[in-house]
Amino acid sequence: MAARFDVKLFAPTVDSIAARNPRLGRLHGYWSGKCAGRAMPSRTDIDPVEMKEWLGNLLLAEFFGDVENYRVRIDGSNLIAYGGMDRTGKGSETLTSNEERAMIRQQYKAVLETAEPAYFESQFTNSEGRFLREQKLLLPLSNDGIVVNMVLAGIYYQNLNAQPGTRSSA
Repeated sequence: MAARFDVKLFAPTVDSIAARNPRLGRLHGYWSGKCAGRAMPSRTDIDPVEMKEWLGNLLLAEFFGDVENYRVRIDGSNLIAYGGMDRTGKGSETLTSNEERAMIRQQYKAVLETAEPAYFESQFTNSEGRFLREQKLLLPLSNDGIVVNMVLAGIYYQNLNAQPGTRSSA
């Protein structure tokens, strides 16, 4: 089964994201504040001490030329718990699920090519065989202000065990 995207927002606003997930809306606002008049901030502008609210749900990926050539520099504890694997220091070689590989390629490629944030709601089976529903905000970072060399991702998984009609996420 191919990954299903229920929502795709390219170059989303803080308000459009906050309406879907207030935590990701606040993360977008934090990122926007760090732009300081530039197209995107650099990694050095981002301060983990200021990001306590999101730390367990952040992934930081560094790219080396294209969407297939990357390394995960930070994999948040909630992401590891839900996803089933710590991908810190690893890249696309860990993606044994064609469904997950295609989804990640499509999502990150959009950010690398446009240097704009993107928001996704999707459901898929990951490389560890877990069916996941996620809300994901991808935020570009750049050392030179032009080329995206890192992407900061805020990811929240929807609780798959919640009773129908309830919303719970980690």
